[in-house]
Amino acid sequence: MKKIPLLAHYFAGAIALAPVMSIYAAEADLSVSLGAEYTTGSYGTSTDTDIWYFPVTLKYQTATDSLALTVPYVSVEGSGGVVAGDRAMRRNVPVGTSRQTNSGLGDFVLAGSHKISESTSSRMDLTGKIKFGTADKNDNLGTGEDDISVQLDMEKYLDSNSVYGTVGYKILGDPPGVTFRNVLYGSLGLSHKLDAAQTAGVEWYAQQAALSGGPASSELTLYLSNKVDKKTKVTGYLLKGFSDGSPDWGFGVVLKLTQ
Repeated sequence: MKKIPLLAHYFAGAIALAPVMSIYAAEADLSVSLGAEYTTGSYGTSTDTDIWYFPVTLKYQTATDSLALTVPYVSVEGSGGVVAGDRAMRRNVPVGTSRQTNSGLGDFVLAGSHKISESTSSRMDLTGKIKFGTADKNDNLGTGEDDISVQLDMEKYLDSNSVYGTVGYKILGDPPGVTFRNVLYGSLGLSHKLDAAQTAGVEWYAQQAALSGGPASSELTLYLSNKVDKKTKVTGYLLKGFSDGSPDWGFGVVLKLTQ
């Protein structure tokens, strides 16, 4: 069983917590986001797994740094061949013959970002994430292990449009009896301001297969955001998977409230 080295925890934690100094040194915005997401798919197994994911995210943000903690509630209905988490994955275990539903707290995620470059037309951030294995692995709500991610986030502004992307590397902890591979992942998106309040966009996400010989992830998300007022934003989205490493389809909504 592969254990994530303490140095990896330290490195990702240092990136995630680096914004704390700036947050206390500068005026920061506090926001809370409430989400609801439904996804369904077979993930390469013989039966579908339905997942409801309800994250609550508390975020502090300054002009250059941000720190966020996500605490989700998860409900999984399936035959045991898929484990939920911040991203659902197929398990290398036999699928059960009957469906069951399990619910409970999911994996907590701590994320911190620091803006390493910015101009009038672009920006680049360095982000560290630690996914803590707090979910119940026996109920398939998570792997029970910590995951570490480090990524670069980039965005280019083009009038009322913006092109953005992410390139990252994730170290996955191995639960008993399963050997996950560390994976590269990335995303590419385009957003367009429809008016002063509304923004529409499309984003593609891909990730290497976590299991040797297993399916990679590939999915497309369409979204629409609406600023109700200066402190309230609502985002709705639809997603479609194009591989067995992703859900077949899904939808979600996020309400963001800023202090």
